[in-house]
Amino acid sequence: MFQKYWSRISRIGIREGYDDSLTKRITLTNQFSIIALTIFCFSGLNNLWLGDIFSGMLLEGFVLVCLVGLYINSRHHHDFAIIFLFTTINLALFYFSSYSGVLSGTYLYYFPLILAIAFVFDIRKDRKIISLNLSFIILLILVNLLTGYELFRSHFITDEKRYQMFIFNLLFSCLAVGFFIYLTIKNGLKESELYSQRIAEHEQAEKKIKEALAEKEVLLSELHHRVKNNLAIISGLFSLKISNDTPSEARNVLVESRNRVISMSLIHNRLYKNSNFTDVNFEQYIAELISEINASYPSISGSVNVTTDIGDVSLNINIAVPCGLILNELLTNCYKHAFVGRNQGTIHVSFHQEKNSYTLSVSDNGIGLVTGYQEKESLGLSVIEALSEQLNGTFGYSSAEGTTFALTFRHG
Repeated sequence: MFQKYWSRISRIGIREGYDDSLTKRITLTNQFSIIALTIFCFSGLNNLWLGDIFSGMLLEGFVLVCLVGLYINSRHHHDFAIIFLFTTINLALFYFSSYSGVLSGTYLYYFPLILAIAFVFDIRKDRKIISLNLSFIILLILVNLLTGYELFRSHFITDEKRYQMFIFNLLFSCLAVGFFIYLTIKNGLKESELYSQRIAEHEQAEKKIKEALAEKEVLLSELHHRVKNNLAIISGLFSLKISNDTPSEARNVLVESRNRVISMSLIHNRLYKNSNFTDVNFEQYIAELISEINASYPSISGSVNVTTDIGDVSLNINIAVPCGLILNELLTNCYKHAFVGRNQGTIHVSFHQEKNSYTLSVSDNGIGLVTGYQEKESLGLSVIEALSEQLNGTFGYSSAEGTTFALTFRHG
C-alpha cells in the first residue's frame, strides 16, 4: 500500500513525452517534498510536545509550504516548483537554526538539503543553478555564524530542551540522508535496468534490421537475376531473327536492338554477381560491352583494335544504364561507319572521374563525320541526345583525323 501511494506521489506532474532527465528531476523533487514535509511535521509535533507552541505551529505551517510545492509541480511549473521548495526550506533552516540555537542541531538538516540539490540537478548541465543554491546556503550559514545564532534566538528554549531537540534532529537528519542514499541506489538500479532493457531492445531492433537487409539483398539479387534473364530472352529473340537470309538493313536494325538490350543485361548481370546491388564497376562493364559488340560484327572485328583508358570508377545503376547505352551507340556507329573502305582501324574509349564530374570519350581514326550528319534522322543520334539530357550532361563531336565524341556530366 505504501509503495503504491509513494509511487503515485513521486509521479505528480509527469506527462507522457517527458525525457528521462526531466522525469527524474520531477520525481526527485516530489520525493524531496515528501521527506521535507515529514520532517517539518514531526519537528513541529516535537516542539509542541516540548511546549514551544510558536515554533511548533510555524513548523506545521511549512508542511503546507511543501504541499504548495507539490501543487506547483502538478501544474507543470517544474522549474518554479524546484526553486520555490529549495528557497523556502533553506530559509526555514536559516530561521530555525538561529531560533533554537546551535546546540539544537537544526543545522544537521543542511546535509540532506545539499544531497537533494546534488541529486535533483544534473552537475553537467545545471552547474550555475547548483552553485547559486549552494552559495545561498553558505551565505545564510555565515550570517548565523557571524551573529552567533542570536538573530532570532528564542529565550523560551532551555539547554535541556536544545539537547532533546538535538537528539531528535540528529535522528531525523540521518534518516533523511539514509533515505536519499536509498533513493539514489534504487533510482540507479532502475536506470541500469532500463539501460539494459534498451540495449536488449536495440540489439533486437538491430537484428531485425539485419534480417530485413539480408532479405532485401536476396530480393534485389533475385530481381537483377530475373531482369538479366528476361533481357537475355529478348536478346535471344533478336538473335533468332538474324540469319544469312535476313536483308542487310533489317539485320542491322536487329543487331543494334539486340546490342542495346545486351548493354542493359550486362549491368544487371554485374549487379547480380556483385555484393553491392546499386553500383557497377564501369571498367569491367566496358570491357564486357566491347567484347559483345565486337562479336556482333564478325566481318570487321578482326581488323578493328579497341583500346581503353578507364579509371577505377563505380557508377550507380541510374547512371550506368544511360552511360552503357550511349557507349553502345557510339561503338556501334564506329563499327558500322568509321572504317568503310579501310582494312583496319582503331577505337579508343576513355572514361574518368574528377570529384563529382565524369567524362566519357570515344574516338576513332576512321573517315570522320559526314557533312550534315546532325540533320539526318538517326535513331542512334536521337538515343545519344536523349540519354545525355537524362544525365544533365553536355556532349559534342569533333572530326580531326577521325571522329571524337565527348560527354561530360556531374553526379552526386
